[in-house]
Amino acid sequence: MNAPTTASPPPRASGRRAVLLASLLLAMPFVVAFALYRFEWRPAHTGNHGELIQPPRPLPENGLHEADGRPLPTAELRGRWLLVLAGDGPCDADCLRQLHLMRQIQVAQNKEMGRLRRVWLGAGAARDPALPELRRQYPDLVVAVPPEGAAANDWRAALDGSHYRLYLVDPLGNAMMRYAPGVDPTHVRKDLERLLKYSWVG
Repeated sequence: MNAPTTASPPPRASGRRAVLLASLLLAMPFVVAFALYRFEWRPAHTGNHGELIQPPRPLPENGLHEADGRPLPTAELRGRWLLVLAGDGPCDADCLRQLHLMRQIQVAQNKEMGRLRRVWLGAGAARDPALPELRRQYPDLVVAVPPEGAAANDWRAALDGSHYRLYLVDPLGNAMMRYAPGVDPTHVRKDLERLLKYSWVG
């Protein structure tokens, strides 16, 4: 009768290979992330319709006024997402159209609409002939007037107001996305839906 055979232990080299393979698999995500950061790789296409502002531009702390002249600290605008229409000059037909679309975009967010505020940032907003009617139509619209002189440069650096265009500002006060004049409002709505769905702030 033959004696029972016992399984021999696996070779030590095989165990070392398994440990090495596991270590490589664990390290791979960090290596890839470092390489992407080091070589500043950016995807050619993202799911956003707007143009990402990289890096995001923090809004200046002070300088804004309400239409009646009262100071409007930037801190009072934090805590919610902002849909900002920024521009110089009077609120022309295109400006009026965009203000109307901003309201529709907010309403389209349904139960999330309270997480969004609409801001009209216009250099001539306080003297604009359309202001009384806009106040009547959009009582919850924040009308903000940027500073004049050298202080205005800080705001122009954050929000280019050479022509009326839409910006998205995050709840921390950073301008993070902008849209070309005449943007399809459906695109803005879809971007907002995605942001509100995945954002834990605001």
